[in-house]
Amino acid sequence: VQNLLLAAENVEAFKKAIEHDIHKIVNAVKKVFPVDGKTPELATVIQFLKTWFETEHIDRGLLVKEWAKGNRVSAIQRTESGANAGGGNKTDRNPDYEHTLDTLDVEIAMATLPMDFNIYELPGSVYRRAKEIVKKKESPFKEWSAALRATPGILDYSRAAIFALIRSAHPEFYHYPGRLQGYINANLTETDHENPAEEALTTARHTPEKDAVEEANRQLAAARGDYVEGISDPNDPKWVKTETSQPAS
Repeated sequence: VQNLLLAAENVEAFKKAIEHDIHKIVNAVKKVFPVDGKTPELATVIQFLKTWFETEHIDRGLLVKEWAKGNRVSAIQRTESGANAGGGNKTDRNPDYEHTLDTLDVEIAMATLPMDFNIYELPGSVYRRAKEIVKKKESPFKEWSAALRATPGILDYSRAAIFALIRSAHPEFYHYPGRLQGYINANLTETDHENPAEEALTTARHTPEKDAVEEANRQLAAARGDYVEGISDPNDPKWVKTETSQPAS
């Protein structure tokens, strides 16, 4: 109770609230921080009060449920159909990283790229290419994004699960929305979002080796149309032999 009173003094919206809202927020605090549980830190109570007042009335019930489960979400994110998109729970991502539907798009774009790389220490070239894919709404990213954004609880899943799902799919599935959604419903399963199974990491083609960054850069250069030894075909007519017999564009 003392923490609630102290927190209320630090939240302008609480001080201006009508009696009806004060009654509701007090009940919400009791559900999130039960009196028989561990006493919450003042900063945590302040964070909850601010978030509750900033949340739309229709979403406040969901917000309380998420916080009561220990998921300190800053907002309720919804799929296009209006379902709760999830988020706020612990995953294999950096705990300081705010995962949203927009950051999910970048992960989807990266998963559609052909090269293998460390999915937790992303090469800059891979990240930049993924952002470009999102901006230009390229396929198959565009189709995967539409399907995954419509999946309830999608933000709860690990990065490894997203990569594994996309990278193990038939390359033509994205042409058929119904088949793609069926594949997602059947294969997007995970019991421990924070510690993905080794099988998921393998399927995601997670390669933590140091040379993975260099290999990703080589693959991207080849994809841009640059000549890359060991990847590009030196017999391709577009490469012209120089005096040193090195192909050049």
